[in-house]
Amino acid sequence: MLRRMKESLRRMGGVALLATRGAVRAKVVAALLALLAVCVVALPGAVKGDGTPDGDLRILLSYTLGFSFGILCLATLWSACALFAAEIDSSRIQLSVVKPVRPFEFWVGKWLALLAFNAVLLAMVYVTVYAQLQWHLRRNGWTAADCLVSRRVARPLLPSPRESALQQYENLRAQNALPKNLTRREVLRTLEEKEDERYDGINPGESASWRFHLPRPLGNADSVTVRVRFDTEFSTREKVKGVFRLAVPGRTDAAVVVPLEDFTQNEIEFVVDARAFAAAVSADGLRDFELAFHHGGDPKSTAALMLRSRQDVVLLTPGGSFVANLARAALIQGSVLALLAAFGLTLSACFSVPVAAFVATVLLVLTVVANSVVGTISAEDEKQWQNKMGIAVSRTVHWASDHAMRVSPLESVTCGERIEGGVLGECVLWNMVLMPAVFTLLGCAVLRRRELAEGE
Repeated sequence: MLRRMKESLRRMGGVALLATRGAVRAKVVAALLALLAVCVVALPGAVKGDGTPDGDLRILLSYTLGFSFGILCLATLWSACALFAAEIDSSRIQLSVVKPVRPFEFWVGKWLALLAFNAVLLAMVYVTVYAQLQWHLRRNGWTAADCLVSRRVARPLLPSPRESALQQYENLRAQNALPKNLTRREVLRTLEEKEDERYDGINPGESASWRFHLPRPLGNADSVTVRVRFDTEFSTREKVKGVFRLAVPGRTDAAVVVPLEDFTQNEIEFVVDARAFAAAVSADGLRDFELAFHHGGDPKSTAALMLRSRQDVVLLTPGGSFVANLARAALIQGSVLALLAAFGLTLSACFSVPVAAFVATVLLVLTVVANSVVGTISAEDEKQWQNKMGIAVSRTVHWASDHAMRVSPLESVTCGERIEGGVLGECVLWNMVLMPAVFTLLGCAVLRRRELAEGE
């Protein structure tokens, strides 16, 4: 058994090596390197930030890494669509019939070649961008501690989306405001899908509070950062006044009050030293907090503050190094490229090159549209029978793509938010193991039939 496994690995390695040599001879690597070089080197000079360290570094990370990743996604998908299809169209696939290489070994070997290409190119992009970050820091005299950070994110302790949807459903039923011609299951599903984007309003004179449980205990030498984003009409922001209070639940001697009068930006962020809670810190550290906000604006001239409690209110605590967080982002993007490579190879085994590329492009567009549709589905849309098929397809595509891209790594890195190991492991498991395994079975089944048909 072990001997057979070694021979199979050797054959897959040989297929990967041949695919790599073929790509080099076709000058695919040179073209990609030139395109990525233009993106990494020229783009940061063409797009300017607001002059602040945070703004400039966000532009560099978001635009440069985002465009580079987009180029690699398209190149990976279209290259994978041509690997098998080109051999089948030129009848070179017939040679595999007389060789002791199984379809599974062909498929995995070519997939490994694409993974190796992507790993090298993605590493080069990230290393170059990180070098540019360091150069910007030294040139402008910025400190890395203020810009390149990685912090753990604690979100409010709230009922689950399902529980919240049930509560809203009961409220609608009590008010006799339930949508007509929709089942209970359909209404609950719509409410649950919109729960993450649901806004809560804090009117002038009102207060709101949130409870938090930190993923790691806070020590005396640490600090906690409060970040609140809100959505309020710009013309009324300057009239907003408020008071934040961060405290340890049940302890009146461990609280910090922060009055704020500048709400012209739609994001409020302030840092609290853990020594302010020294009276409540135990030997194991501090993990539980309560954040309260009182809207002190004039009710006659000030609008309500609108925010999404599940997304816009967070506590940030120290969470490792920026370099490690950047590496986790690269690994997540690499896993997405691995999934695209597997998907493209399966299409390549099923169709000719133009058809495979067309189907891949259409499905990419469908994914973007489906994610937008799911976020805007209303109860009225559910009632229309002609919308039911489209909504069902959109939800299915959204479910698959949501698992494939569980987190937005570039947004997390630019905001200084740590990508947790559980999220990283879920993305890697789905994108590099489970879905490629499914595509392998489908691709090999089709490839075996086409290979034997061509060889007859």
